[in-house]
Amino acid sequence: MGDHVSPEQPAEAVAQRSADRLALALEDVGFDVGQAFPMLRGALDRDGTPVVELGRVAAEVADGLANVLVRAARLGVVDGAD
Repeated sequence: MGDHVSPEQPAEAVAQRSADRLALALEDVGFDVGQAFPMLRGALDRDGTPVVELGRVAAEVADGLANVLVRAARLGVVDGAD
């Protein structure tokens, strides 16, 4: 699951790439990322681990994302299945 940090890939780059991939995926399923997830960004945790910060999400947006994930699960889409 996810990308691993390697000497060739700085942790900041891994975090930003993950944030960008998530933003594109959210747009692909119909979200206006700038409106629904305005704080989405790559960052580093206190220990230097790459993370993606989503920020505060409106309940309506969370419900929409939950609906997308439930439909994907019903279709057999699981983590790691590209």
